[in-house]
Amino acid sequence: MNLLNCFLKDPVIARDWGVGEWNCFLPLARNARLLGRSLALFEQHDLLDIVPQRLIDQLRGALAQTRYVQVQALRELRQVARVLEHEGTDLMALKGVAYLVADLPPRGWRNLSDIDLMVPEEDIADAERALLRAGWQPSGEFDAYDQHYYRAWMHEVPPLVHHNRETEVDLHHNLAPPVSRIRIDANHLWDEARTVSDPYGLTVKVLGPADMLLHNAVHLYMNDELRGGLRDVMDFRDLFEHFIDQEAGFEDQLLKRAEVLGCGRPLYYAVSTAQRLAGLRLSVDFVRAVQRYAPVSAVAHFMTWLIEQALAPSRLGLRRSAVAHQLLFIRSHWVRMPLPMLLRHLWRKALKSKAPTSSIQETPG
Repeated sequence: MNLLNCFLKDPVIARDWGVGEWNCFLPLARNARLLGRSLALFEQHDLLDIVPQRLIDQLRGALAQTRYVQVQALRELRQVARVLEHEGTDLMALKGVAYLVADLPPRGWRNLSDIDLMVPEEDIADAERALLRAGWQPSGEFDAYDQHYYRAWMHEVPPLVHHNRETEVDLHHNLAPPVSRIRIDANHLWDEARTVSDPYGLTVKVLGPADMLLHNAVHLYMNDELRGGLRDVMDFRDLFEHFIDQEAGFEDQLLKRAEVLGCGRPLYYAVSTAQRLAGLRLSVDFVRAVQRYAPVSAVAHFMTWLIEQALAPSRLGLRRSAVAHQLLFIRSHWVRMPLPMLLRHLWRKALKSKAPTSSIQETPG
């Protein structure tokens, strides 16, 4: 673990830091996308008086940028909600934008790179067409193979962006690809969804508390871009600590939902990682119950090493950290696709990367 992880587990250690520790801390927090979260922890533990002013300025600047992005994300969500409400389509907010609209703890510091939304699978084609008619368009060039990849193999359509705005919209019909090792029945998600509203009249659904944590775990388990993964670990910790106070019997509820949705292994990785890297405190009985989802000992130890090298390197730029990222990238594809499909996909991508740009034709969505 590194200095940032030690701080996340016990912020008061910052009282003993010197110039060297402060110079080490800032790039680690920036790389992990935890500048805003760090500022909140300094404030929560009455530590602002010991933080160098130059660092406070950068933390506050990052938080101001986050506030701007959050406003844009909520505006985009309202625009999408208006279109889909006219179509009579149920809409669910996921991940970062769900934390905003449901006023959950990460709202205070959580940045977003896009907004993740979900509609029922039977409605996703109509929802996509409605958004395209209303001014959204594919966010990049997607050839015929890409279109097939998204629509046949994945749990979402190609990302969309409105021609007048820059916020990307990822429209899902499930939390995991239908061809992956994790097969989630999305009907169970809608059954437990909750309706939330903001002060401006926006009303959407969000996942139930346990399902929200399991989505965080599944995303981390399958994510092929782990930069910022420590932010997801902190989200898991903060949400867990919030729901344990707000929901009676939450640990039992989380275990039951993991069984129903088939997400036991991702839950194990999320819980064990949040314990080690972010100081999540859990009951002995809950830890023992989650252990039944652990892989064999050798795999568990290897995954622990990979995750710590990727999310908690002693410093940035280490070769072993780059190797860990690459191995976790390969593993993310392995759990998302059967081997024959994965080999075909990698072969196709390798050919595409060598083809001249002009040979790749965009296929309308």
